[in-house]
Amino acid sequence: MTGGAAGDNTPKGRGRTGGGVNRRVRRRGLQPTTPDARATPTQRFGLKSRVRYRIDETFARGTAPLILWLAVTTLVMIFVSAVLISLIHATISSGQKNTFWEALWASMLRSLDPGSIGSDVGWDFRFVSLAVTLGGIFIVSTLIGLIATGLDRWLEGLREGRSQVVERGHTLILGYSQKLTAIVAELVEANANQKDACVVVLSTTDKSVVEQEIRNRVGDLRTTRVVCRTGDGSDPVDLEIVNPLEAKSIVILAPDGERNDGFAIRTVLSLMTFDPDLVSTQIVAELHSTRSAVALDRVARHNIITIVSDDVVGRLAAQSCREDGLSTVYQELFDFSGDEIYFHEEPNLTGRTFAEAALAFDAASVFGLRYADHSIELAPDPSTMLGPGDQVIAVAEDDDTIVFTGLAGLAGLADPTSPASDPVARFGAPSGNPEHIVMSGWSVLGPIILTELDQYVHAGSTVHIAADPQHCDLPAPADFAHLANLTVQVSEHDHHDLDRLLRLFEARRPDHVLLVCYRDRLAPTQADAEVLMSLMQLRHLLDDHPSGREPTIVAELLDSHDVPLARTSGADDFLVSDRLTSLLIAQLAENPELQTVFEDLLDVEGAEIHLWPVPDGVTLSTYADAVRLGLAHGDAVIGYRATTVAEGVDTLGGGIVVNPPKGSPARLTDRDQLIVVTRRG
Repeated sequence: MTGGAAGDNTPKGRGRTGGGVNRRVRRRGLQPTTPDARATPTQRFGLKSRVRYRIDETFARGTAPLILWLAVTTLVMIFVSAVLISLIHATISSGQKNTFWEALWASMLRSLDPGSIGSDVGWDFRFVSLAVTLGGIFIVSTLIGLIATGLDRWLEGLREGRSQVVERGHTLILGYSQKLTAIVAELVEANANQKDACVVVLSTTDKSVVEQEIRNRVGDLRTTRVVCRTGDGSDPVDLEIVNPLEAKSIVILAPDGERNDGFAIRTVLSLMTFDPDLVSTQIVAELHSTRSAVALDRVARHNIITIVSDDVVGRLAAQSCREDGLSTVYQELFDFSGDEIYFHEEPNLTGRTFAEAALAFDAASVFGLRYADHSIELAPDPSTMLGPGDQVIAVAEDDDTIVFTGLAGLAGLADPTSPASDPVARFGAPSGNPEHIVMSGWSVLGPIILTELDQYVHAGSTVHIAADPQHCDLPAPADFAHLANLTVQVSEHDHHDLDRLLRLFEARRPDHVLLVCYRDRLAPTQADAEVLMSLMQLRHLLDDHPSGREPTIVAELLDSHDVPLARTSGADDFLVSDRLTSLLIAQLAENPELQTVFEDLLDVEGAEIHLWPVPDGVTLSTYADAVRLGLAHGDAVIGYRATTVAEGVDTLGGGIVVNPPKGSPARLTDRDQLIVVTRRG
């Protein structure tokens, strides 16, 4: 046979190649590539390979093991040189006794300081100290490099935001969206009276980006520290970094650009790995879908607060577009600057009526009751009696300003029945006429706004949707089949075409105009720019074609920084939609008991806030008179809107005043409006 030994079918060339490989493997200290499967690692790998493997594993553990190895090497080198100096009886320095400990000390000094060899005497000692010095130079330089590298890694780790948070009583925000900075700003305002408050943010966005955004948007943090970490809040491993069990409250933000609620659902489940019943801290979760909110609340056994941001914005837009100034009132109630909503128990009011309670606080506007069983009633009947443990719900600058100032009845109001016609029937009576609304723009919030509007307007009312198909998907007529009181018409509209807008107004003059952002396809700044363009076109049209009755104009904006631009464009009111949701989230994170109050105000079947005109012929000289007038009609007054504001009274803009002192001058006539919480709407 050719090509090999008898019975060997392997070609000769291939056999030589395999042998060559095995020989090279043996030269490197390894065993052949086809070892016996029963051989142990010691038999399969040579000593050199095993040592190299252990060294590699040690070095891969980080800086500390390397420094330990250098320290051991240095000690061994110093010890060997000291032994060598002792054995050869080298002279360390003139007049000094040569001992092992002296040799050890001299070796250590020369390993750390190369300049020490300048004073050495005797060539035998000089050679040993030179060797030690050269070894020391190598070791010290390596040590410096390792320390620098370790420090860089440590700083990089801090920049990555993966270190443990050891805070207690902090507010924890999970996720990142455009609402983050507004929420942080509100929490900073809420913590202004605390010495050392902390807000912790955990998101997948880079830590430095989040910190820079907060610095740019929030500015002065005052007494609040903001700690940012990088990680996924829906991952229990990352969540453990921010110490969720010690948090005062937890906020879960819906990420921008996502219409599903997967992040919120996963994050709640992740929190349940730490606390199965979710009772250790208060959780506020932002969602997009009502169905997801109901399901998540059921899974969490009603131990979390769910906020459907689209519903909140839709309800506020539906209410605000029919009454200009209403969004300003809501913003005042939602934010932490100015006046807020508080619960207050006053023993002096036990056995007294709600009417007496409404007049018993000079610096607070009472508009509801929280009973001892924690149920609430907004704008209750003025004759409702307060029992033990009942609390008033009031608008006040701070909780310590809700001070009982004495009881007073309804006496002191100028006769509300003058003139002869009944003012109770006329005060705030909504018109029974159908309304015509123009909605410029369209987004995912459109169906929610129309559904809410349908419950407020009278039968026969109409909505004309004028939207640009380049920026949105125009709705179909079948999308509005469920509406009972509204008839909807849809047309394409270019916001830069003034002639088309003029034809739209000539066809039928609207009662209200609502400008909606194209949030589905455009970035916030571009969406706001389209709204501002529509505002300018609309104002130009109204100036050139004046009418006895101008429509109310409400503009939705996504960025609060665009509000000054909107003011110059001529809108009556500004609905900074995402900001209002952010304010609501911050309020509930600080005081979850307010959830029932806000739900009642935003629910069409609950109490409502209205700006209703003062009855004809009635003049109110003080804010207390306005409160008495509201009580006479069964409503709770929390402020007013005046054409002329008395000197020294602070306004929110547009003549709106919320919760002034009871004795402050008001000078209100039938040209002015009262801000009331009512159930008669």
